[in-house]
Amino acid sequence: MPQGSSPVSRRPVTRLLAALSLSLATLAPTLTPGIALAADDMHFDQPEAFATLKKAVGYFDEMDTLPEEAWISRDQASARSDMDEMIEEAMQALDVPQLSTLRSTYRQVEDKIRDSRSEISELKEKRILAPDTEVSTLTRFTPTDTLREFTASTRGDYDLLIAAHEKNITAYQDELTTLEGKLAARLEEIGITLTPDQVQVWLSSVVGDDVLTMSVVFASIKSVAQQLAELTRDSGENLEYARRYYGMVVMLHRMIVTMQQDFIARVDDEVLPQLQGFADEAEATTREARTLIKQGGSRESLENNIRANALTLKTINLYRSLVSEQRDRVKTSLTKSQRELAVATNTYRTVKLSAHVADLIRQGVKTFDTLAGLQVPVATSFENSAMREEFRKLTERMQQAK
Repeated sequence: MPQGSSPVSRRPVTRLLAALSLSLATLAPTLTPGIALAADDMHFDQPEAFATLKKAVGYFDEMDTLPEEAWISRDQASARSDMDEMIEEAMQALDVPQLSTLRSTYRQVEDKIRDSRSEISELKEKRILAPDTEVSTLTRFTPTDTLREFTASTRGDYDLLIAAHEKNITAYQDELTTLEGKLAARLEEIGITLTPDQVQVWLSSVVGDDVLTMSVVFASIKSVAQQLAELTRDSGENLEYARRYYGMVVMLHRMIVTMQQDFIARVDDEVLPQLQGFADEAEATTREARTLIKQGGSRESLENNIRANALTLKTINLYRSLVSEQRDRVKTSLTKSQRELAVATNTYRTVKLSAHVADLIRQGVKTFDTLAGLQVPVATSFENSAMREEFRKLTERMQQAK
């Protein structure tokens, strides 16, 4: 064995050689690549939306020809299920690709931050057990942080890795800020006004995607209704085409009601109960901490716990207020949506020939505009970075509970 060499000193080298055998393709980039989006991505998939809405109308018409229930043959429930599936597909087609991509990228960056924080926790744990020496020569000259994690053996090595992850987190947070600005600007282009800070609140919430998707789809629905009115007018109000186009408007009404009902149910059945559970937990922990102080427990540690719980409760109240107010707005809109759906359905089923179908569809455009205005996203901002971080932690807990 060469002088100065030992089995112990060669272990990092062995780990490094093993690490180098990994495919470079598996190494994640430090930052999410920039988003290159075409101008067309600010438009929804119009052909797909029209095609699925047309199919939905066909299933809706079919329901009138089927028995309410049937053991073997097709019945109304089967046709309704197919219709709802087409409406769901149309809903996805009405989302705007660029906005969807920006939201998806935002989630990916959030995941990177979460992963980096987990890595830091693991590295800090390993650091405690490592020799209290400076950065080792092997780690110092290892080319990437990913490979350095295989060679780290001293506290200095782990300090170097922790600093690198903290630097990455700062870069990721800057990227989130950039994405919030881009989303706010793109939303403004389709008539949805939110500041970057307000976008941040919704993207940090467990129902943020639902709220923003509803707003975007509403804007697309208005556009579709306007196009249907033009198509009806251009067709000379041909009975066959006029009924089909008005039937598509009925499907748009059903889509709106479905989105609103799903959102209200999620807030009432999932989000608010979870928040209440978190609040109960924080209040119980606070009571216990105060009892322990009276019994002679470490005042400094327990008072820190009480302050942390106070921030949690304050953030829970903000969270609860935000989603409750949005739910109430959607409820107000839903009442009108259900009434308009009933009127549109009745009109579609009774009108045989009308010289005013285009007018009816144009009236639908105004109705959709009113409905969208009734449930604009609640505008609020975080008081400080501590509340923002606590808000995100609550969201993570709710997501993990699924």
